[in-house]
Amino acid sequence: MLRTIFLPLGYFIIRLWWATLRIDYVNSIYLNELIAADKGFIVSFWHGDMFTVAAAGAMENKKRMFHILTSRSRDGEILSRFLQRLGFGTVRGSSSRGGMSALLSLKDLLEQEKTTAIAVDGPRGPRFIVKPGVILLAKTTGAAILPAAINAHHKITLRSWDRCEIPLPFTRCRCILGKPIKVAPDLKEDAMELVRKELEETLLKLKMERNDDERCIRGR
Repeated sequence: MLRTIFLPLGYFIIRLWWATLRIDYVNSIYLNELIAADKGFIVSFWHGDMFTVAAAGAMENKKRMFHILTSRSRDGEILSRFLQRLGFGTVRGSSSRGGMSALLSLKDLLEQEKTTAIAVDGPRGPRFIVKPGVILLAKTTGAAILPAAINAHHKITLRSWDRCEIPLPFTRCRCILGKPIKVAPDLKEDAMELVRKELEETLLKLKMERNDDERCIRGR
């Protein structure tokens, strides 16, 4: 019943919902430069931004498939099916279950010059704390980390651990990108922790940014 009725219905509703959103892209030059380099890179974002990050990436995904990391939980299975139906690739695993196999799968994708996307404080939090896996992945593959955050003008905030934000239909959202972060292959553990904190601080700063229309490109 889930596969034959609710998933197709959910797909239709989400597609329709996304179509109503007005998304402004801030600092899109960072994304354009990474795509032009034709190498794999890692989009990093907060777990609570997943719904709108997927909406913002849907148009770009038509030109270059994004592979999104989802957990091995029952919720992760449902999310993975939705994302696949919406045209995204998925990799199953998390810091708590299947972490090593997921990292290896993501590593293979990046070495094939694919694009990956990771909710860096997922799947169970703590909220706004970057897990070290994304830093290790960037170190071993040489892929750049592209920080991304979403600010919606009108939204519903769920009472989940990640305070997931669902933008209301027809609202304006800002997809704010940060300067890509590179991790040297010979970086020691202490230095990797500094990079992890840098990414964490960057994502928090992007999440708190206010409107600046001069840096927005509507619809990319």
